[in-house]
Amino acid sequence: MFSFYQSCGKFGLHRASVGFRIQLKVFEHYFPKAYTSCIFSKTAVSPRVYQTSHISMAYFQNIDILYFVSRKTFGTTTLLAKKKKVKKDKAVLPQAEAENDFETAILNDPEFDNLRNEMDILSFLGSQSGRRYDMGVLVLQPWIKWGPNMKHNTTAQRMLDEAVALIATLPGIRIIHKEVVPVRSIDGKVVFGSGTLERLLSLSRSLQGISSVFISIEMLKLMQVEALEEVFGMRVMDRYSVVLSIFRHHARTKEAKLQVALAELPYIKKRIGIQREKERMMMMEREKRLRNTLNAISGNRALIRQNRTNSDIPTVAVVGYTNAGKTSLIHAITGDSRAEGKNYLFATLDVTAHGGRLPCGLEVLFIDTVGFIQDIPTDLIASFKATLEDAVFANVVVHIQDASNPDYKLQGMIVEDTLSSLPLPKDTPIITVANKIDLGTNSSDIDDNRTHMVSSTTGQGLDSLLSDIEDKVLKVTGRKYWRFALSTGSDEIRWLRNATGLVYEEVNPDNPQITEVVAVMTSQEVAAYNRRFKCRN
Repeated sequence: MFSFYQSCGKFGLHRASVGFRIQLKVFEHYFPKAYTSCIFSKTAVSPRVYQTSHISMAYFQNIDILYFVSRKTFGTTTLLAKKKKVKKDKAVLPQAEAENDFETAILNDPEFDNLRNEMDILSFLGSQSGRRYDMGVLVLQPWIKWGPNMKHNTTAQRMLDEAVALIATLPGIRIIHKEVVPVRSIDGKVVFGSGTLERLLSLSRSLQGISSVFISIEMLKLMQVEALEEVFGMRVMDRYSVVLSIFRHHARTKEAKLQVALAELPYIKKRIGIQREKERMMMMEREKRLRNTLNAISGNRALIRQNRTNSDIPTVAVVGYTNAGKTSLIHAITGDSRAEGKNYLFATLDVTAHGGRLPCGLEVLFIDTVGFIQDIPTDLIASFKATLEDAVFANVVVHIQDASNPDYKLQGMIVEDTLSSLPLPKDTPIITVANKIDLGTNSSDIDDNRTHMVSSTTGQGLDSLLSDIEDKVLKVTGRKYWRFALSTGSDEIRWLRNATGLVYEEVNPDNPQITEVVAVMTSQEVAAYNRRFKCRN
């Protein structure tokens, strides 16, 4: 790891005069493959102005002096370098290949994998996404019978149903038996009372095919896991480990895999306890590398958002509880085949954008996001919060809920609580949608006056929803309807088609040389139109 500010001192550059925070991550090109990634984030100027650059290690070794000067007037960065002569026999790694090698090296860390395997932690997760398991599971849902920790906004049966749906999301998992287990507290060494534990042990031995026990609480303590596994004589899982397994199985992109790798670190730390200095340093270094890489990816996503802003394309973020139908709704609205809904939990781990048009003809982007679920530790959610940044910067947020789920109100509250923890501007419109009404509405908590009742499957209610989205988008982006009577086939009409959303275009039946046009335009687009065409008149 190189310290840029130390280098600044060496070359007589003062930190304050640079105005940037630079992270230099140098990995081996002449050792194995590696590259240098320079990530710039403005400290004293507008945070919207930044730039990301990648330089191969081979190139970096041919530089005598490397420094960066901030040009605040233009918000750009200038790289000044004195090159050495390059030997022709040294090949420079392409940026994409070097970046891919760097991220792959983080994910495939043999030393860290050995540590995890030695401790026998998360070994059932497998090393690759898509792994199929063959595991018979006993599902136990502890239910606190009374006291301040008793849940009043749901029922024991509903929690058991969600626990079953959670573990059943993994392929190859067979639910041998499931039940609610009343407890006084979940803090005891073996969670359950002695009599209850004896009964459960007898049950697990009498039922054929059980090879693991899933206790559906947030996270078991290390002493609890050890005691329970000693009693049952098989693996014991909690919600954190199961969700991690689902995340790993569904992770497809490098970013999602990096997020899963980051999310498992707090779990491993709490489960095994890092005592030896070597192990502690290994975990710290891995976390640092993962965060730096994800920050770089986050910077790239910010550039994409800035490009959307520059293109003046409005965005609509779709958020909600897992399996509420976010992706299916986006598919129903946009027709994008990439947005194909799947009927299982956490099908979406990556933020994706899908283009569509509002009834007025205005092009917008619908952003699909990661779903939420109850009783998940904040450490796990924090690893994926970066994917919710697009919701923070969206013009409109659509909160979709499952109308057929009896826990409709609770699931809505969990999403709202998470949204409130994000720096979401207070004036961002949030539209509430009750989806899956074709499956029936099992809750009396749905407010028909403030909620759009829709079915992504049948299309019911989508027209009204789109109309509301359109109204909100036009209002927050400052767009208005403008009427024109223009020469048929004129440049003005062609310009309006390309630059704006055309609501209406029809040749005047009484005067075919005139076409009536209604367009949705911002004040900037109106000004651009006037500059381009009014001068001709």
